[in-house]
Amino acid sequence: MKDILINTPKNKITGKIDKNGIRIFKGIPYARPPVGRLRWMAPEPEESVLEPVTAFEFGPSCIQPVDDNEPGSLLVQSEDCLYLNIWSRETELKKKPVMVFIHGGGFIGGGTADPVYSGYNFVRRSDIVLVTINYRVNVFGFMDLETLGGAEYSDSKNLGILDQIRALEWLRDNIDLFDGDSGNVTIFGESAGSASVSILMTVPRAKGLFHKVIAQSGCLNLLKKPGTAKKIAADFIKISGKSSIDDLVYASPDEISEWSETLQSEYGYGAEIMFAPVADGVLIPKDPYARIADGCASDISLVIGSNADEFRYWKLYYEDLDEIIFDWILENNRVANAAATADLSVTEIEPLFKEYSGLKKDLSEIDKSYEFANDFLFRMPNIKLAELQSRHSRVWMYFFTWKSRLDGIGAGHAVELAFVFHNLHYENYTGGDQPESLADNIQDAWTAFAGSGEPNHPGVPVWREYTEGRRSTMFIDEVWRLED
Repeated sequence: MKDILINTPKNKITGKIDKNGIRIFKGIPYARPPVGRLRWMAPEPEESVLEPVTAFEFGPSCIQPVDDNEPGSLLVQSEDCLYLNIWSRETELKKKPVMVFIHGGGFIGGGTADPVYSGYNFVRRSDIVLVTINYRVNVFGFMDLETLGGAEYSDSKNLGILDQIRALEWLRDNIDLFDGDSGNVTIFGESAGSASVSILMTVPRAKGLFHKVIAQSGCLNLLKKPGTAKKIAADFIKISGKSSIDDLVYASPDEISEWSETLQSEYGYGAEIMFAPVADGVLIPKDPYARIADGCASDISLVIGSNADEFRYWKLYYEDLDEIIFDWILENNRVANAAATADLSVTEIEPLFKEYSGLKKDLSEIDKSYEFANDFLFRMPNIKLAELQSRHSRVWMYFFTWKSRLDGIGAGHAVELAFVFHNLHYENYTGGDQPESLADNIQDAWTAFAGSGEPNHPGVPVWREYTEGRRSTMFIDEVWRLED
């Protein structure tokens, strides 16, 4: 490898270029480190420094619980986590489509150093610029401390989303220097990252920073109401034993982590939603679905979908998931206060499930619970967004059905990631034996959409747009098929 130097308006950035002409920049700061008095503050623009920034290694993941199923948590962690990474291929094309990936992790964890997110095979196969970004998660990114700290801390409930916006602003101002086209940016994400890109479609402050969206298994339902956020913050403050915002700001990161993990253990199953962003009516609309219905994202094309067996992924965490799955749904619904957009209470879910079960007579009782969880938490929120957005712009829907070789996981949550990134050595969710042709086809669809605004490409059936009347959906497996 040899060094390559990029001069941005603020800093010189040194990356690497390998023998294949792949340019790699890891760990570029896009904001000031959010430490000290900047803890729980909106991100500020990066500092200008005299010496070149050496972008050779990934920036740390945000501090988070260690989780064997979340590789980003097993690597270096720090509050100083606001970094992004850029891959591109050295060619004559100087205005390449830009794809920006926002990682998942339930807004609790995750990070771009996770090997499945490596962009090397993206740019090796396609002439694009691939970007991945870190952002603050859990108590560092989504804790409403305004009641304790006053208006100065009004942003604390949605810092992770503000970090994502700041990263997109940095790219708007600098990506052309990396041969990217700032006028052709696609944001995409999975799980919490998919919820993030969906939310960003509705955020006025993010307008114009991106032009296309790919949402993989996460949607606008993954939000909290303001009252829920305040209750969670009050519980966190009680656990900490602190009485002032200064006491929290100057607590050690280890103390913050300890209090956060205690909070998560007290919320049990409900911890899965407790760190979601807040539909506060300031940054994020109180009803983002209504904003979509009004055409707030009429200039944005959308690819959106989910996996056939989303919820079976959580078997990696709960050996007894077959027995507790319905309790899990009820508890998360309680914690989220029916999320920001659903208005379904715990007691209303049970008769809904009974009615749903009556329509699924061919399934076992356990399979009915899984299907209900898949539809309630993933597929139906996606369909709602797709229907509303299709009234204003172009939408394509997919349904990923390739089954993991891991026992009982099926086409579970996150199984598609190794294919999207064409990182077939990554077997955490797939269990191995991944067909390369499936990786070729799904990555080619994603990059075709980023380049031309349509996911169609040779080798698979024509992918028709999604409309409310026809509801065309591409079933993605070793063999692709379109169904209405």
